Amino acid sequence: MHDTGNWLVPHFGGEIYSHKPPFYFWFLNFNRFLFGGYSVTAVVLASLIPGILIALLTFYWGSLSFNLKYGFLSGLILMTAFYFFALSITVRMDHLMGLFIISALFSFYLGYSSAAEKKKKFYYLIYVFMALSTWIKGPAGFLIPLIVIPVFLLIQKDTGEFKNLELKKGALIFTAAILLWLVPALLKGGKDYAYELLIVQTFGRTVNSFAHQRPVYYYLKTFSFTFLPWSFFLYSAFIYCFRKRKELPRFIKFLLSWFITTFLFFSLISGKLDIYLLPIYPAGAMLAAYLFKETADKKASKYYIIIPAVITLGFLALGSFFIPQELNGIALKNLLLPTISSWILGALIGLILLFKKKYSYISYLVIIIFTVFLLNFSFSAAEPFSQTYTVKPAAEELKELNSDGIKHIAVYKYDGDSAVLGVYLDFWPDVVNNPADFLTYLEQEEIALMVETKDWQSFDGQLVKKIEKEFEILKFNQNYIIITDYRK
Repeated sequence: MHDTGNWLVPHFGGEIYSHKPPFYFWFLNFNRFLFGGYSVTAVVLASLIPGILIALLTFYWGSLSFNLKYGFLSGLILMTAFYFFALSITVRMDHLMGLFIISALFSFYLGYSSAAEKKKKFYYLIYVFMALSTWIKGPAGFLIPLIVIPVFLLIQKDTGEFKNLELKKGALIFTAAILLWLVPALLKGGKDYAYELLIVQTFGRTVNSFAHQRPVYYYLKTFSFTFLPWSFFLYSAFIYCFRKRKELPRFIKFLLSWFITTFLFFSLISGKLDIYLLPIYPAGAMLAAYLFKETADKKASKYYIIIPAVITLGFLALGSFFIPQELNGIALKNLLLPTISSWILGALIGLILLFKKKYSYISYLVIIIFTVFLLNFSFSAAEPFSQTYTVKPAAEELKELNSDGIKHIAVYKYDGDSAVLGVYLDFWPDVVNNPADFLTYLEQEEIALMVETKDWQSFDGQLVKKIEKEFEILKFNQNYIIITDYRK
């Protein structure tokens, strides 16, 4: 966009990029302007600021529905949920989209809870925020409010509220906002862009997805880890809510509708990534806070806290003993000594608190010991791990080989998008997808072929010896090698 001045139709490497609308990339370009160029700070702010705003919104929403104390706890639970924290300091568009999705749901709940004369102004905001979230990442931006709100109203047996939602005017607001960009973009991008954007990128990801295909139970396996250390408290909250289902407050019914409907919806879609569930994390945080509130008010049995506390603290304490001494050449155990110490000490303190029936302190103990881990990892382990993860050193070597006259540049079964390499190379490398083509590629002269270490280690030993004899093997980090005949 910056190089071509084409702000309506994104391009990547000279090709039309239809995967996402352009608005997130406008934010990145705006940050580039503010900071005088691209930097970690400039690009990560597009995730960090929305992450902070989502946490503040969760705090405010929880304060309105519970009280200040448990609103504050809701925000802290969200901020210390492992995956939410990690995505707040990762360059992705999901938090920005999530901010508008959550704002749409918040607008609905404010309108639903307001007197009749105040409903409209909140309900109109739903459609504005749905349009903004759609601008960021496409249809996922409006799908979550579109399914959560009707499910909640059906559970409430309040279908009459659909009349107050101003559906016709709302649809016009949403459509007009989308068309402000879409019409000029389609006129500029043409038929091919329209087909890719409206058909392939929308329906192609829903059924028999061309990207990130996972089984229907995928999130059941991964969510327990991504929502740590609060997963087991959340599951305990579900059990409590199920047993009290006839007595639940309206707000808790809304949180359950939000969480469960979205979880099931994305489980049924064939394309799955853990980031797709980020918009339900505030609901999970407030449900966990509700469990602590009910226990403190002696409405819920102490065992709803004791059992998940023992599992969580035991899991962390035992897990600290399984942290490897070294990983990818990094002395991980030494770097994470503060984490290991806090988890073991925290487990002991937790047992004392449980024994003394100080259940209300458990939530803050978990927050403290997991915050130690998040800060410890961020300031000590993240940087060296980043250096082992990046493909940049190998890519720079490929670029140098290309400038020296090597024309056959390829990657073998690269797990990442080969376009990422193109950012460093200024051209797209060939992709060799199977062993037969791999051997054929090596028969050419003047070649450079990048292979991930895990694939290299899977080759037959005799083949490896033959390649090492005939070619030079260049190693980068722990993850990549380059096979080349240039210096041989």
